[in-house]
Amino acid sequence: MAGLLIKDFINLRKNVKIFASFTLIYGFMAYASQDTSFFSTIFTILCTILTLNLYAFDETAKWDSYALTMPVSRDNIVQGKYLMMLLLTLIGITVGALFALLLHFTVGVGSPILGIRNCTIGGGVAILFYCIALPFITKMGVEKTKYFLLALYIIPFVGVVMLIKTIGNGTVELPGELINLAQYLLKNIYLCMIGVIVVALGISYTLSINIYRKKEF
Repeated sequence: MAGLLIKDFINLRKNVKIFASFTLIYGFMAYASQDTSFFSTIFTILCTILTLNLYAFDETAKWDSYALTMPVSRDNIVQGKYLMMLLLTLIGITVGALFALLLHFTVGVGSPILGIRNCTIGGGVAILFYCIALPFITKMGVEKTKYFLLALYIIPFVGVVMLIKTIGNGTVELPGELINLAQYLLKNIYLCMIGVIVVALGISYTLSINIYRKKEF
């Protein structure tokens, strides 16, 4: 398992310059606008996007066919990908939160609590995205699912924006019970998110394992 993770980290070296450039650009934007929340969220999401790059690298190099000749099981390969996704998300959350704290305590920019909150929520959303995406990627590969992945990201975002806009204009009136439920979820957002993530990871991992066990290379 450790060897699989080391292999993925070595592959990520190809993205270091691009990733560093994005970090500097968004970091400067956060400093100039005195708002660290945007950088914290973007940095977390950028880290998790690297998971897609790892799948693409393996797919191009036909890594799976080679890996299965070594003393690793199919389950180990899937476990490595899920563990790498969680590690990258954790790195994104940690670095984003540290950046928010650094700017706040050095130059008094932004709110550290808000920055940490945005990192955590951004990381949770990214994990939920992969919980849906990884079984499809395991089945068909990154290239064949790229349009599905794009729709999976855009459609919920557009839907939420449109819903907020219609509610703000008074076009749609939500039932009182639904408003109360939304307020309860917001008050307990971290607890609810943890529960949803655990269930989603369990379902996603089980699906990916079953798909990969039957897959031919």
